[in-house]
Amino acid sequence: MSKGKEKEQVLVRYGISRREREKFLANMISPEGKPEVLDGVVVLDASYANFSGIIAASLFAEFGAEVIKIEPTEGDPSRKITPYGANVNGVGIPFIMEARNKRYLTLDVRTAKGRRDFEKLAAKADVLIETFPAGQMDSWGIGYRQLSQANPGLVYIAITPYGQYTDKAKEFRNLPDSDITSQAASGLAANIGDPDISPEPYNWPFRAGAWIGWYISGLEAALGGAMALVYKEATDEGQMIDVATADAYASLVGYPVFIGYTWEKARPRLGRHDFTLYPYGFWKSKDGIVAIAAPRDHDFRALLKILKLWKIEDDWRFTFDRITDILEQIEKLYGLIEAETVKYTSDELIKKALEYSIKSARSKWRGGGVPIIMKVPKPSEAMINPHWTIRKTFQEFDDKKLGKFVIPANFIKMSESPPRVKWISCDIGQDNDYIRKKYLSD
Repeated sequence: MSKGKEKEQVLVRYGISRREREKFLANMISPEGKPEVLDGVVVLDASYANFSGIIAASLFAEFGAEVIKIEPTEGDPSRKITPYGANVNGVGIPFIMEARNKRYLTLDVRTAKGRRDFEKLAAKADVLIETFPAGQMDSWGIGYRQLSQANPGLVYIAITPYGQYTDKAKEFRNLPDSDITSQAASGLAANIGDPDISPEPYNWPFRAGAWIGWYISGLEAALGGAMALVYKEATDEGQMIDVATADAYASLVGYPVFIGYTWEKARPRLGRHDFTLYPYGFWKSKDGIVAIAAPRDHDFRALLKILKLWKIEDDWRFTFDRITDILEQIEKLYGLIEAETVKYTSDELIKKALEYSIKSARSKWRGGGVPIIMKVPKPSEAMINPHWTIRKTFQEFDDKKLGKFVIPANFIKMSESPPRVKWISCDIGQDNDYIRKKYLSD
């Protein structure tokens, strides 16, 4: 029986026709004609020189909130943050990417007049995001204590390097926030150094990804704001949300604590190797790089079988034989695996893993081992993957001033109230008339 007919029979067995399935999936991807879950919610983005706040506001905007980006007449300094001079009409690509669905108002909260207008806006807002030094807004008379008097339902999100109320927050009150300092303060950089540069404990720390600290803290701020809106729906009460970017990684990952407790010492920096799981990393193939995940004992044994490495099973049989606290030991196993992976192309390795996994699922005697192997594509290869097109992960815009852009969009898919990107224009003060007429005309 062909795979297509076998799949069709499975669908029929569960009362689903192929046409119904395709219709459901098409509907799942499309936002057309569906309500926006945050329609009617007003968000003030008063973040300044801080992408955590901008990112949080972008998430609210994607889900339908009316987000008003407030900045002085010269613009938010974040407009100038850009790698390699990549900008359009003086606006950095990162800012353009996060400009989606926002209104832009020039209003300087550092002035008395600006603060008066800001108070009027805050009285009509549901959510406020600010990234000024801890206590700064309060000292200006427009912090949570003052604004919540006029608007008890206000959800006030403050994002700073160390939060609002600790000794550390006071000590570093005037330290501008940045992704690199967020990663350093959270302990992330200390955990992913390169052991080859210099011996432990002085080997060099690594920075993870592109703005991972800013994106995690922005996402946490948006999540906290969404939960606060649910609470407000039930009680009519707002609240203050205090986000410290130093907490972003530390509050999400328990491994450093777990490792320190188990090994009774800090985890050494292991470069390309995982915290504890093994094999769990990247290996060379004949034509590139593959990611391999086979950390459980039965997954590991399955990997040995498909790589014809069963002869080493006795030496590395159990998880504790493969824990990464001894670098020399894990490097040895890494080399043994790579000596075999380089004999095959990435596609050949993937096919071996998939075929074994299918047989494993059908035969209990195989122990249920599932070695996961995936090709690590180059950026140019990743962009032409049909997956992105089918899921509409990237979206093209043709703005009169910015030109044509393709940006990542709508990473969450929802059947009834999905997020969407409607525009990316972001001229300084482009919506002044609209906002003043709608919110400040009295």
